[in-house]
Amino acid sequence: MHEWSLAEAVINSLIRLAEDRGATAFEEVEITHGEIMELDTLVFRTAFRELSKGTLVEGTRLVLKEEKAKFKCNNCGAEWDFETVEKILSEEFSVIEEPSGTKESALHFLPNLAPALLKCPSCKSRDFDLASGKGLRISKVVMRT
Repeated sequence: MHEWSLAEAVINSLIRLAEDRGATAFEEVEITHGEIMELDTLVFRTAFRELSKGTLVEGTRLVLKEEKAKFKCNNCGAEWDFETVEKILSEEFSVIEEPSGTKESALHFLPNLAPALLKCPSCKSRDFDLASGKGLRISKVVMRT
């Protein structure tokens, strides 16, 4: 569960920011996370709440926003989304994670494998970029000083 380590990193960054800016508390923090991360927002919220206890981050309103993934071919310029990636990967590369049969993309575990696993749906080139929808960042902070 990488959500706990991500929440810890966000909290540590916020504490350093507060120290640098002389803040006494946070009112709101907005986190933008990429769709390709397949972040479990419930687990992230729980981790954020639990790990922030006893810090000046405790009680902060947490807003989570997902940035949709967009892939762009450097050869033909075609663009496609994560839903298309899921279709491309299909059964061959999916990982069954739950006894219920819930599947997660192989890219969730190893996003750097995208060029090895995917081709442009239009021209079949492997020369493409993940233009958006990866990573996690603090996109907005409301502090009290």
